[in-house]
Amino acid sequence: MADGRAPARTARPPSGATDEAEGPRRPDRLLRCAGTVSQLALGGLLALSPLIDAAGPVSSPAFLLAGLLLGLPHGAVDHLVPAWLSARGRPVSARVALLVAYPAVAGVGLTAFRAAPDLALVGFLIVSVVHFGTADEAFHAERDRRPIRPRVAAVLAYGGPPVVVPLALWRDQVDPLLAAVAPRAPALLTVEVRTLALATVLCAVAATAIREVRAGRVRDAVPPALLTALFSTVPPALAIGAYFAAWHSCRHVARLLRHDPGNAADLEAGRVGPPLRRFARQAAAPTAVAVAALLALVTWPGHRADPLPATVAVLAALTLPHAALVAWTDRREPVLRRPAG
Repeated sequence: MADGRAPARTARPPSGATDEAEGPRRPDRLLRCAGTVSQLALGGLLALSPLIDAAGPVSSPAFLLAGLLLGLPHGAVDHLVPAWLSARGRPVSARVALLVAYPAVAGVGLTAFRAAPDLALVGFLIVSVVHFGTADEAFHAERDRRPIRPRVAAVLAYGGPPVVVPLALWRDQVDPLLAAVAPRAPALLTVEVRTLALATVLCAVAATAIREVRAGRVRDAVPPALLTALFSTVPPALAIGAYFAAWHSCRHVARLLRHDPGNAADLEAGRVGPPLRRFARQAAAPTAVAVAALLALVTWPGHRADPLPATVAVLAALTLPHAALVAWTDRREPVLRRPAG
């Protein structure tokens, strides 16, 4: 230049971010596959719905218990996540604090279920809607390498069907399950409350589908409709169990595999087997502890608990710290600081 000054440099966006001039990055392969698998699993269950009633007692709580237990490992490595997302190793004091705080919060939730089971169950249902919805929003954003910014309508569109639709459309099967956990909970969820909640969720599903189509993400307009159709036609015990194991847990585990720095080389090379085995080793001990605690509640001499209420209470208690940690993870937006693999 005439004045001898070097031309100014243009700031570059963080690796993995979306650049409006270049357009969105290529979707992450692992998360895209996990999303496809979860949709195929629940889509297949929906396609078989006409044959399900003739197949046997699919309304049995055993299907719900099986799905909940199969999905239990997805939160078993929560204690490792903060270190995975930290730029440097977290101090020992921080790790100890997390190991103490996590069971403490879970203990508060379990105590709430014993002290006021009806209010605790209603609160758990609300937390579940938010957790399920924000999890799917974060999954799609991380898959597309976009910033994680949950939208209220989308959270309701993804988190509402697994909770609200069975409550509104399957009262004859859902209320006995609720009453087994908290006897007065069905009375708190009046017909008016359920109808209003269902109408809100259906409006959110429609609004989200329209928004995704307008944004050019036509495929993302399908899942909310799929979830709504599934929970409208398949008995809730089977639908919720399948959703928790094959959708929510599957997608969360896929995100965890990406967050673990030890999996970077394998995922970069397209190898999923070693990361899955690594995750299985990491999740084995915490899962065993949770299952042992559940078995103790169910089989302890003189204080035996019904398996269904005990399982729901334990999972609800674990959901509180798990949902808080996942929310913290989403706020970190790790996708913006991780190169496209």
